[in-house]
Amino acid sequence: MNHEDYISNQIAVYKNSKTLIELRDKLKVASLECYAHIHADREETEDGFRKHSLIGILMKDYSRGTGDKAVTVTANISPEEAKFILSRLSAGFQEYTFQQEKIFGTKDAKGYAQVSKLRIIRATKDSKGAARKLPWYIEVENGKGIPQKNANGGTFMKSNSFVSEGKVFANLSDLDLYRLLSRTASYIDAWEKAIGPSLITKAKNAISARQANQAGDAA
Repeated sequence: MNHEDYISNQIAVYKNSKTLIELRDKLKVASLECYAHIHADREETEDGFRKHSLIGILMKDYSRGTGDKAVTVTANISPEEAKFILSRLSAGFQEYTFQQEKIFGTKDAKGYAQVSKLRIIRATKDSKGAARKLPWYIEVENGKGIPQKNANGGTFMKSNSFVSEGKVFANLSDLDLYRLLSRTASYIDAWEKAIGPSLITKAKNAISARQANQAGDAA
């Protein structure tokens, strides 16, 4: 692929000499049957997978070098989670914690599946009680674990089965995180305004056509 042909899905990026944080467009439109959701929300596709509308988080640690020496990890959050975290920042919360752990994908020969862990924390003081100049802490860890089913059919990771394969963290200022999340929220709003009208129109037309057919059958 030529460089001129490449189109990036990057929404916003933060980077310093050692770390990179990139927020990516992984939004997906809802099916016609669930048009009012706008965003795909665990809808099952024809191949048996579930479709999710997401904001991707990619982090890189360059402290040991670039290329193969860099550590790269990924996680995902929903559009609503991205906006909610921004709302906590905008509201001026002094302390805040968002944690997420997901196990997904096909199990390997030893019964392990992929795992992503995400922590986003705002703390005004460090472990020694000193004021933190960069109050936000973001950490993504990737690895594998053994999935198990709960009584409701959900999936969770078996206790003590997690094997870490990479972890990256960064400390950010309020402004650093605001830049990332405000641009992401603006993009989500623009995406919804671009996708919504066509999706809603198609759905309303399909509903009207179905109602007309039912009325014709009843006549």
